Amino acid sequence: MNPRCGFLLIGLLLLCGGLVFLSAQVEVSGVRLDRGESSLFVDAISFASQNGPDGRLDVFAQVGYDMLSFVKNGDLYDAAYEMTLSLFDSTDALANEKLWTENVKGIPFDKTASPNVFSVTHRSFEVKGGRYTLRLVVRDRESGTSHTFSRKVAVLDFLAADFSLSDIMLLSHVSVAGGKRSISPSVSPNVGTMPDAFSVYLEVYNKRGVDSVRFTMDILGQKSDKTLSVDTLTALKPGRGEYILRVPHGTLPLGDYRLVISARLPHAPLEGEEHILAATSRSVTARWYGLPRSIKDLDLAIDQLKYIAKDDEVSKLKDAKTADEKMAAFTDFWKKRDPNPNTPRNEKMEEYYARVDYANKHFSHYIDGWRTDMGMVYIMFGAPNNVDRHPFDVDAKPYEIWAYYDLNYSFVFVDQTGFGDYRLETPVWEVWNRARD
Repeated sequence: MNPRCGFLLIGLLLLCGGLVFLSAQVEVSGVRLDRGESSLFVDAISFASQNGPDGRLDVFAQVGYDMLSFVKNGDLYDAAYEMTLSLFDSTDALANEKLWTENVKGIPFDKTASPNVFSVTHRSFEVKGGRYTLRLVVRDRESGTSHTFSRKVAVLDFLAADFSLSDIMLLSHVSVAGGKRSISPSVSPNVGTMPDAFSVYLEVYNKRGVDSVRFTMDILGQKSDKTLSVDTLTALKPGRGEYILRVPHGTLPLGDYRLVISARLPHAPLEGEEHILAATSRSVTARWYGLPRSIKDLDLAIDQLKYIAKDDEVSKLKDAKTADEKMAAFTDFWKKRDPNPNTPRNEKMEEYYARVDYANKHFSHYIDGWRTDMGMVYIMFGAPNNVDRHPFDVDAKPYEIWAYYDLNYSFVFVDQTGFGDYRLETPVWEVWNRARD
């Protein structure tokens, strides 16, 4: 069986006259885990073109300095990276491509390894309405290391309707000077670092000549439940108009969301899609900097510490009275375990929650993967050096042996029920305590 098959097979095999469930499979050591917050963000936003009848796709890329190799230049540091931005149409034919080089100069040393300090670049495509695939390749000039980003994008046919809305651009900064307003995009979808409110930019294409609308801004959770809903009455001008809306979200819990903005006539009911003139939406997230992207529920992340935290540490975390106190205690817990406290990343925390994420993806059945015996061993010790599988032995129940050479120890898991519920048959805690000594 292919050892890289990491998902739980739920298909049934007819074997030896009976039904047999295949177990989840673990990768052996050497596999690369998703360990932390990406420092490459790409946002693609479609607008009506100002130069013709077609649409315009604005692409913003944010490259964290930790992705770049800096070279000392006097007392400061310089870096450079190449960008290749390709747009493929629905037939996978290349519709457009742009190539250029970005230079980053005069950076202090303490900023050169930070994922939270970054370079932002922007390019536009004039395109017809339709569905496209966007691919971005970032190549560091000094090291030659490349990073690739790909996503599907849709460009609306803005001429088809007499009233329509552009895509939504998140804003990191809005300022007014000398009567002129300037805005800066937030390329990352994370609004969790904006504790009170965040602002968005969108364009309205009002060929219908509506003089005002009520914008309703809904933030929907992963189950499409409405987490927040606000509305604002806004005067419009005919034709193209640029608008900035403020979303006073308070403090969203950690998680992934969808922001939906709908435009209705001022006195139209707020319920019912038939009353919506136009709507637009985009994904947003709420996370704190420094947390792995897999952490979307702080209470759950605290529960998942059970394999490494002491009882008094868990009690301190769970007894925190406010979300801020709980986050501070959680941060302090991991700060004490940071192997490189002078860097912006906590590699041990990233590794731990990468293992939790892997366990959830590969060992879940009727309970979450991190709660299973296989998940526990994987989280505590990482990937085994060797896996010996015995799913179909005639004289034995299905079992697996995970060997860890550096521990000089093997863990044995047995599926007592035949339903893929592999239980640990060998001691674990004495090995764990010995490994930590």
